[in-house]
Amino acid sequence: MKREDLYKEIGLIDEELIAAAEDSGVRGRSRGHRFSKIAVVACLVVYSSTSTVLLATEYTRNKTEEPYIRYLTAEDMELAPRAQYEAGKFLKALTSGNDDKVYIAVNRLVESFNDPKARELALQKLRPFLTSDSAKIAESAAFATDILSKSYQSPYLHKMADGSIVFALFNNYSDYGTQNVLWRIQDDVLEPYFSFAAPSMYIKEILPSPDRKLLAVVTSSNKSEFVQILNVEKGTISPELVESARIRHGAQRKLDTWTRSDHENYSYADHLVWSNSDTLAFEGSLAYDDTAIIENVSVTYRFRDKIMEIQPVK
Repeated sequence: MKREDLYKEIGLIDEELIAAAEDSGVRGRSRGHRFSKIAVVACLVVYSSTSTVLLATEYTRNKTEEPYIRYLTAEDMELAPRAQYEAGKFLKALTSGNDDKVYIAVNRLVESFNDPKARELALQKLRPFLTSDSAKIAESAAFATDILSKSYQSPYLHKMADGSIVFALFNNYSDYGTQNVLWRIQDDVLEPYFSFAAPSMYIKEILPSPDRKLLAVVTSSNKSEFVQILNVEKGTISPELVESARIRHGAQRKLDTWTRSDHENYSYADHLVWSNSDTLAFEGSLAYDDTAIIENVSVTYRFRDKIMEIQPVK
């Protein structure tokens, strides 16, 4: 490729700019000015000679290099930011007269927390629903009001040792439990903190440790229950404890411990209690051979040391 062609390809020479310079009166200047112009051009030639190889190399590399994407997310494929929370549609839903829409709107309006004006408007619009004939709507309105007013008196709010507050919305909306999202308020900012992987669909129980540093969470599908422990401040989480106990106990008892592709375990956890600030205990009902065999056990798990102990219950 000729040097002139390369310059044009990579944009080093702007032909319109050169034409404009030629029309600016340079042609009518004295012989001395022509000498100065020649000197400047000579310097440019020296500069371009030393940079041409680098520019050509970079040009060639960019022409041949393939795109590199470490991980392609759903958001990346949309090529646009996800829609932001808009309080307006939920405020409008409050006037719909449809209890289902009102119930959803009442819960979602908690997400107005970070906007002072939106928060005050939400509080105003929620007030009539505190005395709703629907117990579920009235309870949700009271919960949303407690958060948006920053009273923080509800038993559904879990105040942690690091000063954060963790909770779930849509409390007990289903026979199986609560919406599968943990929210956190930290430093006066609300954010979604964690949601549990499938097949968990509901949060059934949230139990802080005595020192409020750990949080035990029971989740459920309509077939199984699961238990995990979170260190909210450090962002660490235990393995899932019910399936861990089922596999370990089954291996000891030489029972069939195949893991299903849908990760359902048909097993359950009950009577969760913190023995101390690091040890969680619960009773497990563990299923084997497609529920033909049910083993009842007591389980303890030490979070810091990652140690599980299982004892049969007669």
